[in-house]
Amino acid sequence: MRFQVPQFIETEVKIIGPFTLKQFLFLAAGAVIIFILQYVLPLTYLIMAGLPIAIISFALAFYKIDGVPLPKYLLMALSFMTGTKRYQFRKEEGPTLPE
Repeated sequence: MRFQVPQFIETEVKIIGPFTLKQFLFLAAGAVIIFILQYVLPLTYLIMAGLPIAIISFALAFYKIDGVPLPKYLLMALSFMTGTKRYQFRKEEGPTLPE
């Protein structure tokens, strides 16, 4: 019996319209924050605070650096900054060559 293998394993599934679940959650979080600020701040302050929030949420949802999504890139940068930078060479026994 033959099994059907998915063709595009690397692509994420579009769950909500044209967005993946991660993209939708980033956009929804930005929209909810701006919606709450709408009732707390006057219009001029809402625009000044809402515009950076919208830009950040769109960047987290769609922007890629060298093909790597921005949230993953930020996590890699954070782990690089907090991780150890010193590499110690340890000689490993490789395969022996036939004589």
